[in-house]
Amino acid sequence: MDLSYTAEEEAFRARVREWIERNKPSAAEREDLAGMKAWQHRLHEAGFLGAAWPKEHGGGGLSGMEQAILAEEMARANAPAPLGQMGIWWVGPAILRYGSEEQKRRFVARILSGDDIWATGYSEPNAGSDMFNTQTRAVRDGDHYVVNGQKVWTTLAHLSNWLFLLVRTSSEGHKVAGLSMLLVPMESPGLEVRPIRQITGDSEFNEVFLRDVRVPLSARLGAEGQGYEIVSNALVNERTGIASGIRFDQSLARLIETAREHGRTGDPLWRQRLAALAIQTKIMNVSGLRALSDGLHGRFNPHLSAAMKCISTRLSQEFSEAGVEAQGPWGVLLRDPKGGRRAGDANWAYRFLYDRSMTIAGGTSEIQRNIVAERVLGLPRR
Repeated sequence: MDLSYTAEEEAFRARVREWIERNKPSAAEREDLAGMKAWQHRLHEAGFLGAAWPKEHGGGGLSGMEQAILAEEMARANAPAPLGQMGIWWVGPAILRYGSEEQKRRFVARILSGDDIWATGYSEPNAGSDMFNTQTRAVRDGDHYVVNGQKVWTTLAHLSNWLFLLVRTSSEGHKVAGLSMLLVPMESPGLEVRPIRQITGDSEFNEVFLRDVRVPLSARLGAEGQGYEIVSNALVNERTGIASGIRFDQSLARLIETAREHGRTGDPLWRQRLAALAIQTKIMNVSGLRALSDGLHGRFNPHLSAAMKCISTRLSQEFSEAGVEAQGPWGVLLRDPKGGRRAGDANWAYRFLYDRSMTIAGGTSEIQRNIVAERVLGLPRR
């Protein structure tokens, strides 16, 4: 593995770093829907969204290495992800791979520009990581499907205008064979969104109810029965990324600062704990570089993304647990007595609560371990 960069790549990094510094949104803009849409527009105009997508579909046409440098610099600057990130990570690549030419023309450019914001309707009350058990049903009626069912934990559904919806179109044969993917407008009659209040006090997730929602056959992505294949390929994009190593470097620096502020660094047990987290952070950095190298050389194993997702989400929880414990009694407070979040303590209490979801979102850690056992290690199913 060659860890050096060419002169051209270093010049690209410098240009990206300078652009982000000039254009990243302010704290107020990050809390505002219009501000975040404007940020996505700026990213798109600069060619920094859909970086590796073909230019004919509005992408940046960047190389794999340039895309990695861009992700690294975004993480280094703590620049927020675009509001329509689910469309960019999952829906756009799926449409580019499985969609008709009409679907590509209709959706792809609007995903990048932020004119369309997508939610992903995978999980159900009885089908979380077990997508084989999807019960939301789509029944043909002439040139439409009639959809009935419920989705849950649907991120940003209350802000979205399109739904990437996994449905069951058949009960024949293996459960996988009956799953299909539909592209559904959120304003469709019979579709209802109910926000879920989370332990953090936010309402990022939602329940989505579908009652006799009519969806044209032309809104199906791919063939009937291809839904599980589409979702599986999409989730690989969620579970990988070189930028995660940079974010753990930042978490480590904040944790060390917190430990110093609260007099923990002289305690040998705390020093050992910090050292263990530093070692795991280095492992994540090296794993990200390995994944990048594999991808650039065409030898990437998509199932290894399950291992990286499992390790990184557990490590996120270890960091926030340590941050809360390092503060002692302060660790239970989301805000200080004078109001506002305490930047010096990296808001560990909020992170502690939010990180509970990380080993569930995008497929539970139990499911990731099964994938690694069966598809990487070759162990038999029991």
